[in-house]
Amino acid sequence: MIFTVLAEKDSTYDTCIVSTLNSSGSFSMLTNGHHQADAILLNSSSSCLPLSLRKGINSIVLTTLDGLVDLDYITVKGASKVNDRGATVPYEEYEAEDSQHTGSIIGPDRTFRTLASEASGRRAVQIQNNQYIQFKLRRTANAIVVRYSIPDNQDGSGNNAQLYVQSSDGTVIAKLTLTSAYSWAYGDYPFTKIPSQGKAHRFYDESRSLLNKRLQAGETLRLVPTDRNILYTIDLIDAYDVPDPYSRPEQSLSVIDFGADPSGQLDSTSAIQRTIDQAIPSNKVVWIPTGVYQMSNKLQVNHVVIRGQGPWYSVLFASKINGVGIDAYGDPTQLYDFSIIGKTSFRIESDVDRGFGGQWKGGIIQNVWIEHVKCGGWLDGPFSGVHLVALTIRNTFADGINFSKGVSNAVITQSTFRNTGDDSVAFWNSGALGSDNVVSYNTIQLPMLANGVALYGGQNNKLVNLLVSDTLYEGTGLQVSNRYDSRVAVSGETLLSECTLVRCGAQNRWSKNPSDGHGAVWIWSENSPMNTALIVRDFDILDSSFASGTFWGTQTTNVHFDNVRINGAPYAFQVKDVSGQATFTNVVAKNIQKTGVHSCQPNFKIVYGLGCSGWNSTSC
Repeated sequence: MIFTVLAEKDSTYDTCIVSTLNSSGSFSMLTNGHHQADAILLNSSSSCLPLSLRKGINSIVLTTLDGLVDLDYITVKGASKVNDRGATVPYEEYEAEDSQHTGSIIGPDRTFRTLASEASGRRAVQIQNNQYIQFKLRRTANAIVVRYSIPDNQDGSGNNAQLYVQSSDGTVIAKLTLTSAYSWAYGDYPFTKIPSQGKAHRFYDESRSLLNKRLQAGETLRLVPTDRNILYTIDLIDAYDVPDPYSRPEQSLSVIDFGADPSGQLDSTSAIQRTIDQAIPSNKVVWIPTGVYQMSNKLQVNHVVIRGQGPWYSVLFASKINGVGIDAYGDPTQLYDFSIIGKTSFRIESDVDRGFGGQWKGGIIQNVWIEHVKCGGWLDGPFSGVHLVALTIRNTFADGINFSKGVSNAVITQSTFRNTGDDSVAFWNSGALGSDNVVSYNTIQLPMLANGVALYGGQNNKLVNLLVSDTLYEGTGLQVSNRYDSRVAVSGETLLSECTLVRCGAQNRWSKNPSDGHGAVWIWSENSPMNTALIVRDFDILDSSFASGTFWGTQTTNVHFDNVRINGAPYAFQVKDVSGQATFTNVVAKNIQKTGVHSCQPNFKIVYGLGCSGWNSTSC
C-alpha cells in the first residue's frame, strides 16, 4: 500500500497507521524508498510512530511482513494539504504576459502553427536587443526554468542564443543557453527537421539553471537577451526553491567508484551498468552523485534501487539520439531523484526511445525529471502494479507516458507534463486488458498533439483530480475511446472526477467544417460500441476551443455527466455519427457562443436531468 504525503519542510512527523478492523501482524515502512521502521499491530486498530519526511511530495510504502494486517489509511500530524486539482508542484509559475516588460505581447491566438497558439494561455512576450521581462517573486527561488522560442536556422539543425537572468541589483545570476535544435518540427506527421517541407510548428523548448544566489519573495528576477537581432519569445518561467542535494544512503555503490565520469567528458554507460550489475546480487543501492553523466545507450535493470542527489544535481544525458534511458524487466525496480535528458530532436517511429520502459511490476519511480526523449516512459504489459510519483516530463516528441498492452493497477500521481509530442498520458489496451489504473493529481500543459489523458480501451480506470490546459491539435483534455486497435474495449466503470479543463479541445483536422471538432472531453466508440458505465462528475470546463464534450463513433450509451460547470465554448456538446444516449444532471453552462448542442443525429438522445441550464438550444 502506497500513500503520498506533502510536507512543508524536512522534519519528523508523527504518523499513525489505521485499520477499521482490529488487526494482528507486522509491516515495514519506507518513506521515499528509505526504510524507516517496522511496526506491529496486535489486535489493535492503530499503530503510531515518527517518520522522517522531506520537504515536498513524499511516498510512504507499507508492506506486510507477517500476520493479517488490514490497513485502511494513515494520518500524518502536521502534513500539508495538496492541491484539489493538479499536482502540488515545487515551483511558482509566472506568465510572461502578466510580467513587467518592454517587449510586445503576442496573442491570444489558437490558430495552429502560430507562436501564440502554442503558448500557455495562448499569449507570450517577444523581446530583443535591449528589452527585458521582469518578474516579482511570490516565493523564495534558487533555480529557474524558462519556456521560450527562438527562430530556427535554414537547415533545421538549430540556432543558439543566450539569455541572462539578473537579480534586482542587475547582477547576472544565471546564463541560460537557448537552442532551437529540440523544437521547430516541419511537414506532416510524424514530422521532420527539414524546414523546406514547411508547416512549421512545435516552436517552444525550455532551459533550466540553478541560480548563483537564493532570491527572496518580493525580489525581482529579470530576463535579458544577449544576442542582438534574435527575436526571443518568452512564454513563462517556473521559479524553484530547490533543496540541498540528498545524502548518500547506507549500503550503496557509487557509480563514480566503477568509473563513471561526473564531468560529462567521458561516456559513463558501461560504468553505470557495471554498478547496477554489482548492486543487484549484493542488494545494494546504486548511487549517482552530483554530476552530469554522458550516456550512449540504455541501462538494463532488474530488482535494484537507483538514487541520485536530486534532479537538479544528478543528470544522465544522451550523447546521441536514443542514447539514454532505463529499461526494467523482471522483479521490482525503484528510481529516485535524478534527471534523464535526451538528445532527440525529431520523432523516429521505429526507435524505442524512452526515458524508462519495459516491465515495471511492483516498481516505483519518484522525483525523476525526463526531457528531450521520444517518450518519457513506455511500459509494456501485461503486468500489474507500478507507482509513478512526482515526475517531471517535458518536451518529448511522442507520449509523456504510455501504458501499453494491458498494464493494470498502475498509479501516476503528483506529476507534471508539458509540451509532449503526443498524449501526455495514454493507456493503450492493444491485445491485452489493462484495468484498475488511477491517474490522479497531475498537471498537464500544452500537449502539442493528441490528448492530455487518453484511455484507449481498458476496465475500471479512473482519471481524477487533474488539471489539463491548452490542448492544441487533433486532441482534447480527456479522451475515452475504443480506437487505435484497442481490441480490449472499455468495460466496467470508467470514472472521470474532479477535474479542471482549460482551453481544451480543437478543430477536426480532417474537416474544413467549423462545426466539426473535438471537445474538451471526447468520447469515441470508433471500433466498437461503448455501453458500459462512463461517469463524468464534478468538472469545471473552461474556455473550450470547440465543444465542452463530444460524442463520436458507432454506439455509446450509459454515459452520465453530473455536477459539471461549463464556462465559455462554441458549443456545450457535439454529437457526430453515433447512436445511443447520455444523461446529464446539474450541468450548468454559460457563455456558450453558438448553441448548446450541435447534433444531426436523431438516434442519439440527450437526457436532461435536474439542474441543467444554459445549453438547451440545438443546431444541426
